[in-house]
Amino acid sequence: MRLADRVAMVTGGGSGIGRGIVRCMAGEGADIIIPDIQAANAARVADEVKGLGRRALALECDVTRQADIDRVVGSALSTFGRLDILVNNAGVASRPGMPFTNNTEADWDQVFAVNVKSIFLLTKALAPHFMERRQGRIINIASIAGPIAAVTMPPYSVSKMGVITFTRILAKELAAYNVTVNAICPGVLWTDFWQGLAAYIAETNPAFKGMAPRQVFDKRVKDLIPMGREQTPEDIGWAAVFLASDQARNITGQALNVDGGTVMH
Repeated sequence: MRLADRVAMVTGGGSGIGRGIVRCMAGEGADIIIPDIQAANAARVADEVKGLGRRALALECDVTRQADIDRVVGSALSTFGRLDILVNNAGVASRPGMPFTNNTEADWDQVFAVNVKSIFLLTKALAPHFMERRQGRIINIASIAGPIAAVTMPPYSVSKMGVITFTRILAKELAAYNVTVNAICPGVLWTDFWQGLAAYIAETNPAFKGMAPRQVFDKRVKDLIPMGREQTPEDIGWAAVFLASDQARNITGQALNVDGGTVMH
């Protein structure tokens, strides 16, 4: 197993991409801490981890609040004694189909607090632990919406490009301590966000008039993705397992697209 007996924290691990990452890492031998704003979701996924034979700790957490971060970090270290892997996965999307002229200050504040500020807070809280041990893996979940400058969701797109830039800054600062920092940019997944965006496209784009959201999504997958298939939480999870493993010990400061070829560079 690639992550045997390591301890990983996956924020927002109670659903979606986070759950996929948790399950893949646990399947490779890791014990998991799951901070999530939805405590019931975190508890359910923790039970799944235990069913795979690994230890798990579910914690209710608002990743935008310093007090919650301090409590989660304290609980994790007191329970497991150490942390080897941090996955900053918690995130929110901006309202779909909104040009920047229709965004409010509150839209930007919420998205940046969850998608960017939370990474700063949690990484700052755990960096001394990684630096003292002179080892660690930090993986930030960004999005291809960052580099492609998605005009239908400005706050989200800008925030995810910010995640990529912050990843590179952290990689430079922590390299001397044998800590790698990388980002993963997921492509197109059938998430709550895409369900809302597909419904918006069906309402506003004559080419999709009368189509159900899932039909719109399937057509966009075929139109946008060279490989012609959507991504899954497990696709992101296996990428995270690799970046957390010894095989990736010389990879840092990178943004890995997991998108079926949508963005190539």
